[in-house]
Amino acid sequence: MMIKAVLLDLDHTLINTDVSFVPEYLRMVDTYFNDAWQYPKLSRVLVKVIGGTTGPRSVELTNSGMAVSMIAEETGKSTAEILEAFSDFYANSYPLLKNCVEQIDPAVALIDYLRNQSLAVVIATNPLYPAEAIRLRLEWGGLPDQFNSYALVTTGDNIHFAKPDPSYYAEIIARVGIEPDEALMIGDSLENDILPAAEIGLNTFYIHENPDDRPPQADGIGTLRDLYSRLTQENWLASIKPRPLQPEAIEPELRGNIGALFGMLSDVKQHQWNQHPDPNEWSIMQVVCHLLESEQSVQQPRLKRILAEDNPFLVAPHSPAGPHEALPCDDDGLHAALRFAQERANTIEWLRTLRPHDWQRSARHSIFGLTTLLEMAHFTAQHDRLHLNQICQTLGRCE
Repeated sequence: MMIKAVLLDLDHTLINTDVSFVPEYLRMVDTYFNDAWQYPKLSRVLVKVIGGTTGPRSVELTNSGMAVSMIAEETGKSTAEILEAFSDFYANSYPLLKNCVEQIDPAVALIDYLRNQSLAVVIATNPLYPAEAIRLRLEWGGLPDQFNSYALVTTGDNIHFAKPDPSYYAEIIARVGIEPDEALMIGDSLENDILPAAEIGLNTFYIHENPDDRPPQADGIGTLRDLYSRLTQENWLASIKPRPLQPEAIEPELRGNIGALFGMLSDVKQHQWNQHPDPNEWSIMQVVCHLLESEQSVQQPRLKRILAEDNPFLVAPHSPAGPHEALPCDDDGLHAALRFAQERANTIEWLRTLRPHDWQRSARHSIFGLTTLLEMAHFTAQHDRLHLNQICQTLGRCE
C-alpha cells in the first residue's frame, strides 16, 4: 500500500476557529437578509439545509444547489436573486468574521511538506459553505488560498454529501482518482472525520491532545505538530497497515461515486459529450453509457448470482465496444447519468437486503480466482472509479 493523497480537515485542524464563529455567522445571515429581503431568521432555513445534506436527497444536486432550492421554496426568491444576495453577503459581511480565525503552527509547513512529497493534498472541510467562504478561511489561517494549490478543496459548490456521511469521503477519493487505502484523513472530530473516513477504508490520524484516547479507527493520534514530526522524522506513512474490507464500506462507496460523476459532468459543455480525447478512447457519453449498461447487465446480475447460487463460476464480461462501434444510449448525457444513478439506487436497495453472512458467499472468477460477494461489490466501486478517471482525464482535471 502507498499513500497517494492526504485529506486535511480545516477548522480546529489547520486553523483554530473560535466557538463564536457559527453563532455569529448565523446572526449576520439573519441581519443581512432581514434588511435585504425583509425575511427574518433565514438562519433557520440554513439549519434545515445542513440536515438535508446527510439525509435522503437528489444526489445530482451539490450541497449549494440543494441550499438554493430549499431557500427558494421557503422565501419565494428566484435562483438569480438568491445567488446575487449571497455573493454580496460573502463579499461584504462574511469578512467581518476574520477575527474568529487563528493560524496554527505548523499547518503551512505541513502542506508544503506534503506537496514536496508529491502527495495530492485535499482540503476536506465540511462542504456547507460556498467556495469564497472557504477561500477566505484559508487566507485568514495563513494557508494557500488559491484552490489550484490543492488536488481538491471541498465546498458546497462541488460536493454532494457532507460529514459525517462516509459517502463524502468516497466522493473525494473518486474525484482525486485513488482507492480508499491510498488516502490518509487528518481531522480533529471523531464523529465527522475519523469514524466515517475509516468506515470506507481510509487511513486516519486523529488530532487530539490525549494519546490515551486513541480509538481503534485511528492509525495515529496527537497534535498537528506531533503529526508533522512523525511525517518528517519517522517516515510514519510507511508504517500504516491497510484496513480490511468491510460490508459497511460498500454503500457509501457506490453512492459517493455517483456524486463524483455528477461533479465531473457539471463541467462538460454540450460539444464535449461526444468528443474523443484520442481516436482510440471513448467519449464522455460512451463512458456514461458504459457505466449504465454495465450496472444493468454485469454488476447487478453478477452480485445476485453469487447470492442465488453456491460458489458460481463467473466469466469476465466481453470487452465492450470500442470508441468507433459503441452507440450512444441516450440523446442527452445528463439524462443518461440520471438513468445510471437510478440503476445504482436499485443496486443499493438490493444490497440493503443482504444478511451479514451473505457478504461472504463465495464465487470463482475467471480472472480474480476465489472471491466473495463482498469483494465483487467492492470491485463494482473500483470499476466506477476506473471510468470516472477516464472522464476526469478527458476534461483535463486530473493530476
